[in-house]
Amino acid sequence: MKKLLMLLFASILFSSFALRTQEEHDVVAIYEKIDLDYGTLDDDGEEISFILVKTKIDKGEYKVEIGDKLNSYVYNLRGTNLYIKFRYSPYLYKFDEGVLVWSGYGSGTFYKLD
Repeated sequence: MKKLLMLLFASILFSSFALRTQEEHDVVAIYEKIDLDYGTLDDDGEEISFILVKTKIDKGEYKVEIGDKLNSYVYNLRGTNLYIKFRYSPYLYKFDEGVLVWSGYGSGTFYKLD
């Protein structure tokens, strides 16, 4: 019984250590992609095909997969029209999986899964 308790204690310590050491990235905003009509121009007269509009999602934990990279800070959530903006430029690649923990107050954390 004592060995079983020690094994259980060790596994709990190991799993909580693994959760704390996962790669995590601060998310500062979520945007929705809005497609525009052909021929829409930006302020400089350049054609644009979409805009990103800041949006809200419900508080919670979401299993997500990284899609296309828009720039160093903004990535698409694969299979959706949502984009997330990170506080700092993360080292992420297309198809990286993770959990987005969203506070409901305009910020959250993306935990990359191995």
